Amino acid sequence: MDSTSELTWAIAKQIADQLMFDSTGRYLSDVEILVLQGSWEGRSYSDIAEQNGYSTEYINSDVGFTLWSKLSQASGEKVTKRNFRGALERKWLESASRSLSLVSGTPRPQTETPYLERPPTEAQCFDAIVKPGALIRIKAPKKMGKTWLLEHLLHYAQQQDYYTVPINLMRIEEAVLQDLDRFLKFFSSRVTRRLKLENQIDEYWDEGLGSNTSCTEYFEECILEQCDRPIVLALDNADRLFPYGEVASNFFSLLRAWYEDARIIEDWQKLRLVIAHSTDVYPTLNVNRSPFNVGLAIELAEFSGEQVTELVQDQITGAELKILTEMVGGHPYLIQQAIEYLRVQPDVSLDDLIVMAPTESGPYAQHLRDLWAHLQQHPDLAIAMKTVAQASAPVRIKPEQGFMLHSLGLVRLQGNEVQVRCTLYKKYFCDRLEDL
Repeated sequence: MDSTSELTWAIAKQIADQLMFDSTGRYLSDVEILVLQGSWEGRSYSDIAEQNGYSTEYINSDVGFTLWSKLSQASGEKVTKRNFRGALERKWLESASRSLSLVSGTPRPQTETPYLERPPTEAQCFDAIVKPGALIRIKAPKKMGKTWLLEHLLHYAQQQDYYTVPINLMRIEEAVLQDLDRFLKFFSSRVTRRLKLENQIDEYWDEGLGSNTSCTEYFEECILEQCDRPIVLALDNADRLFPYGEVASNFFSLLRAWYEDARIIEDWQKLRLVIAHSTDVYPTLNVNRSPFNVGLAIELAEFSGEQVTELVQDQITGAELKILTEMVGGHPYLIQQAIEYLRVQPDVSLDDLIVMAPTESGPYAQHLRDLWAHLQQHPDLAIAMKTVAQASAPVRIKPEQGFMLHSLGLVRLQGNEVQVRCTLYKKYFCDRLEDL
């Protein structure tokens, strides 16, 4: 390692993520990453909480306390908000030192997975984002690479010298999502802070005009007029908002109106919207007053065989890859989890992993438990999943149930029928749903 190298945030996040996985079998959660990055930037808990819509008590006493405790256990030394940089740097130096003396069977230090293109998707997005008033909709089941593509597109926008504002709706606390006025103020504040502009929300908010009009006027006069370059506003996990009827209906109608305004108003042409979501089920939305039937629609599928081969980059043999894809298909997340598990567990063979995969002791345990917990909360959906998992061929279920199972990534849609997505899900849910 070059003696002039410095520990960057990107590397620090990788180190912390790997420590967490090695110790607990799971990676950092979104909110833990928020706390870690905010601490890296020297911000207080109250500042982190305010910027991301959480309470200070939750960020401090719950997330922060737990994060430092887990990193202490994982690193073998006391880790706090004050000293975590030094702790991560020591682990980084140890990792770099090990990489100089690797022997067969020793796990290799983690490197960031390079972005894997799915032509012509990226070219279509790049062509669209440079057009005035652009709107791009990225749809795919959960963990199929929407956020990966979103980050890649934002990187491209930055190369064009555009402003970029990523907002992950999954990180917003429920109390904010339940109130339209509070949500739009949070949304406006998040964009303002990201663009490093003066916050004038209180001056512009007018109860007589209503939240949507106040938000629109604030964007026009305090954001768009103040920016001399295009702004790419990227909303990840937009479907998080769907269950909140009034808020979702008003907010998505607002985005549609801004998209329409860009046709005739020059300042609104600076705004480029990118929306990533997992499902087409919009229970309370009038689709003709939302952004979900306009702009460029991108739907991500599984990786092809060639793309999976490129993703694993010779980390396993061709024969092993065939066995793995027979279990998980071309699912990007499931492939990457398997490769990472084999990397950090050199004594575990691929055959061992395949046996463990659909069980509580395997690398997918937390992922499968999360899916199972969701089905338990929706008994009708669980019954539908049982029908699909036990079938030997595609079957027909209620359309809305099919769309919901597809949004979770559990099934493939085949015409008017559905089929379980992969052997992993078939084995796990046949077992879990047997007595249902």
